[in-house]
Amino acid sequence: MPPLFYQDIKRKKEMKPRNWKFWKTENKNDHSLNQGSSKLPKPKDLPDRVGMHLVTQLKLDPDWVWSLKGVVRPTTEKGNFEIRIFDPKEAVISDVKVTNFNSLDDFPEMILFAGCFNKNNGWVDIKRTADKAA
Repeated sequence: MPPLFYQDIKRKKEMKPRNWKFWKTENKNDHSLNQGSSKLPKPKDLPDRVGMHLVTQLKLDPDWVWSLKGVVRPTTEKGNFEIRIFDPKEAVISDVKVTNFNSLDDFPEMILFAGCFNKNNGWVDIKRTADKAA
């Protein structure tokens, strides 16, 4: 039987070196850790400019408007966003899970208003998309 230390040396040669710096990637061009920045945001309250446009220009009830939620997606132009506005109460009743802008693609009847806005200069272009939009 070989001595014990000989077995340890043999085992060390067979073992692969471990990457103890797990927070660093081996490939500098690997963007798998940065995928979070490309994800679309979850539903949020309406941006102020969009809500004010619905109340002042489209003459909608302010209490109802501010109860709505919106999902946004950036466009190619800096500061411009596409927005889809929906009623979260209707989504719960219909058992629709709205997680981001693209999740409403399968449920166009849930979209009350759709359009674009620019958060830098205040430009808003929102149109009704559903008949049940008050």
